[in-house]
Amino acid sequence: PELPGINYSMDEQCRFDFGVGYKICTSFRTFDPCKQLWCSHPDNPYFCKTKKGPPLDGTECAPGKWCYKGHCMWKNANQVKQDGAWSAWRKYGSCSRSCGTGVRFRTRQCNNPAPSNGGQDCPGVNYEYQLCNIDDCPKHFEDFRAQQCQLRNSHFEYQNTRHHWLPYEHSDANKRCHLYCQSKETDEVAYMKQLVHDGTRCSYKDPYSICVRGECVKVGCDREIGSSKVEDKCGVCGGDNSHCRTVKGTFTRVPKKAGKTRGALLLPKGARNVFLNETEDSINVMAIKNQATGHYILNGKEEDARSRRFIEMGVEWDYLIEDDVETLHTDGPLHDAVVVLIIPKDNETRSTLMYRYIIHEDSVPLNNNNVIQEDTYEWALKSWTQCSRPCAGGFQETKYGCRKKGDNKMVHKGNCDISKKPKPIRRMCNLQDCTQPQWITEEWEHCTKTCGSLGHQIRTVRCVQFLHEGTNRSIHSMYCSGEKPEIRRPCNRVPCPAQWRTGAWSECSVSCGEGVMRRLVTCRIGDQCTSEKPESHRPCRPGPCHDEPCGGDKSIFCQMEVLARYCSIPGYNKLCCESCSKRSGTFAPLLHEAAKTEEELRFGSASQLLETLSASVNGTLKVSQLHQQGSLSQGQFSKQTTTPPPRKLNTENSKTQKRLKLGTRNLPAMKIHSLWNEDAAKDASWQLESFQESQWPTASSEVER
Repeated sequence: PELPGINYSMDEQCRFDFGVGYKICTSFRTFDPCKQLWCSHPDNPYFCKTKKGPPLDGTECAPGKWCYKGHCMWKNANQVKQDGAWSAWRKYGSCSRSCGTGVRFRTRQCNNPAPSNGGQDCPGVNYEYQLCNIDDCPKHFEDFRAQQCQLRNSHFEYQNTRHHWLPYEHSDANKRCHLYCQSKETDEVAYMKQLVHDGTRCSYKDPYSICVRGECVKVGCDREIGSSKVEDKCGVCGGDNSHCRTVKGTFTRVPKKAGKTRGALLLPKGARNVFLNETEDSINVMAIKNQATGHYILNGKEEDARSRRFIEMGVEWDYLIEDDVETLHTDGPLHDAVVVLIIPKDNETRSTLMYRYIIHEDSVPLNNNNVIQEDTYEWALKSWTQCSRPCAGGFQETKYGCRKKGDNKMVHKGNCDISKKPKPIRRMCNLQDCTQPQWITEEWEHCTKTCGSLGHQIRTVRCVQFLHEGTNRSIHSMYCSGEKPEIRRPCNRVPCPAQWRTGAWSECSVSCGEGVMRRLVTCRIGDQCTSEKPESHRPCRPGPCHDEPCGGDKSIFCQMEVLARYCSIPGYNKLCCESCSKRSGTFAPLLHEAAKTEEELRFGSASQLLETLSASVNGTLKVSQLHQQGSLSQGQFSKQTTTPPPRKLNTENSKTQKRLKLGTRNLPAMKIHSLWNEDAAKDASWQLESFQESQWPTASSEVER
């Protein structure tokens, strides 16, 4: 109602606020019942409460009075709610642009009458607009958005730096009527914190739709708001491409004088879908300039050539350099003619550009032999779509393709007018009954392992529905009944046979002569290897030793058979060259026997050799007999036996064999009577001193005690 309280008493309003049984409080009186609505409890009329709000306007508060804005007033017809109404439209204001399509507005006010007493506001908007000055500007084309960005050069700072601002089209369609500009120096995009002026084109891809108060308004090529009319390929509004011509050809730059070109390629005003492409890689650079102003829009002086997308002359350009091959494209249309130049980097390179564009037949350049008649196309039946169901009745529709009228060849659908495409024809298909789907299994694949605990094999399991004429199709597994067959199972789960593991061969133990090479041989699984163990030692001979000729043995010990195994050691071989050369025929078995050990012995001098000999002489030379014959004094023997024992080394195979690694120790002097004569002793003394100067390489051997 006009005033809600007219139809609802205070008792009813109490029931709305607090529930059934509540009514106006009468246990006390207020100065003005319209200030607050007090309601009494249904069981106790002296218990009253309020929500602190007044009764509704129009509620009767006394005979001939009602509540209005919190006061109990005499009823007055002027206090009834009044809806608003519009005044007459004012005249249109000035146009936002002097040329090139602008916008002008007119307004009205909601004051005829204005809404009152809770009346409704006027419906609709208080302004309307229309296009104005729709003719193109008579001078050279100027991009309205670019002009707005250029005005910010002098006073808009971005990141505390001034920039030369270029127009930028935001990727978000909802923000294209907000002014965004791009820095020429850094390519950064900045929001200028304002809307574009009314009449600015929304997008460079749409030459007619414009921005009005921050919103993009659809405008057709007939300059009518809301129109859906569009241009054809060469700019005819609502045309059918019948007046369009395609121009294409090549432009070649021939080496001439340094820094000059043979000529230039002119792209006329009105050209659309312009495409320029180098036919091969070249160090020369393509440049574009506005013919009317002489201003370079691409690769001007002192400008580095780089791939980029930019806006110039009111259109968007895509410039790409890939493998030194340049490509340039724009949808156009060109508002002014442009000149294509090839800037030479040397005077030896030949450059060729392939160009193509579409233009209206009335604008084709004179004396141009590269004009191609625009082809005509039509929609033709191509095939039927796949049936929507494999059985029990489905549907399929016709598929149309684009066909060239001249030779009836099918071409890309973009050549045909999408608005003239016929509606598809529908028919039923696959009317036969459906069969029950069932599981189909394929053969198991090969096992992934031949032994061990990780081998498995897989197979393909499909839910298949059989169709007519022996065909079938795979469907979701939920349609197959029963448990799905297994797709993976273990295989070849047997222990793998133990195998020997061999390491890399070491370097030869000698640099010349005959030596030994060793490697580590172990069983992968404990001692379960049953095959023959690979060899862990083998003889080696890097080459003959080119030392001085043998002048005979230099020690009496050289004649001992027990020391023959050390002939492989260069120091010993030099000391006992005569004895070692005699035993060379039987040396290899001895060498192999010596190489079987894992420990190392280093003999650094002849005294150490004597110490080793003394340790073994109990079993071979009977040192006790020498002692009885007076060859070795008791004091000397005691001093020898109190010498600290050799370092204890690791043991490997036999408990009855002990391996020693002897350090450098000198034995006490010995006096030899019975076994050697004095001359031999003198000779041995000289030989021992010589032997001490030789540091023997490490060798592996066993010393029998």
